[in-house]
Amino acid sequence: MIIDGHSHLTLPVEEHIKDMDNSGVDKTVLFSTSFHPEMAANAQEVKASMQYLQDLLAGKKGNMTEVRKKSIEELVKAIKQYPSRYIGFGAVPPNLDLNTTKQYINDNILKNHLVGIGEFTLGSGQVYLLKNIFKASSEFGNLPIWVHAFLPLTFQDIKEISNFARRYPANPVILGHLGGVNWLETMDIVKEIPNLFLDTSAYYSTFVLRTLINELPDKCIFGVDRPFGDLALSIEAILKVAESQSIARAVLGENIAQLLEI
Repeated sequence: MIIDGHSHLTLPVEEHIKDMDNSGVDKTVLFSTSFHPEMAANAQEVKASMQYLQDLLAGKKGNMTEVRKKSIEELVKAIKQYPSRYIGFGAVPPNLDLNTTKQYINDNILKNHLVGIGEFTLGSGQVYLLKNIFKASSEFGNLPIWVHAFLPLTFQDIKEISNFARRYPANPVILGHLGGVNWLETMDIVKEIPNLFLDTSAYYSTFVLRTLINELPDKCIFGVDRPFGDLALSIEAILKVAESQSIARAVLGENIAQLLEI
C-alpha cells in the first residue's frame, strides 16, 4: 500500500484522485489549506497567492481562527466525497488558551473524525505556542501533531519541538520536510526520541533523502506536499534512493499506516 502522508487539499478534488490512481497511491493523508496556489494561471498569480498567505499568517488579512474553520469545512467535504481515499489532519490555531484549544479540537477535529492536527507553520522563536496544543492533544488520545520544520525554523526551534515530544512520549510528532537545512542534526534527535518522525516532502536534496530514509527507515514517512510536490516524481525518488524494497515499502506506506492504525 502506498500512502501519501502529507498533501493539502487541491482543487478540483477529482484531479487529485485521478493523479493518485495514475500513480498507484491508495490513500492520502489530506491537510486543510487556507489558500489555493494551484489555481494560479501564471507566475504573477502565484506571487499574489503567496503574498496572501504571508498576510494571513501575519494577521493582516482576516481572522485566522475563522479561516482555519472554513478550511476544515472544505477538507471534510472532500473526505466525505472520497472516504476510502482520504484521511484528514486539521489545522488548529496555536495561540489559544488551553480550554479554548480543547474546545476547538473537539468541535473541529474530533467531531469531524479527523485523525491528527497540523500543519503548524510557525515563525522562528514561536514554538512555545505549541504548549497548549500538546496538552490538549494528550487529553484527546494523543492525536498526532505535524509541524513544518523547514525555514524559517532554526535548529534551536527543532530542539524545542523535540523537547515537547520528550515531555509527551505517547504523542506522535511528525517533523515536516526532513528538518530542512537542519536535516543532519535533526536526524540524530529523531534517532533518540521514539515518538518523533520525519516527513520526506520538500526534501533538501536527493542526497539528504537517501541518507535519511536508509538510516531511519522506520521513522520516515512519505509525503508529497501537494500542490508543491509532484506525486509520481516523489514516489520515483523514494524508489530510486532506497537501498532495499523493504525500506521503500516502509517509507511509502507501512510507517504511516502503523502510526495511524490504517
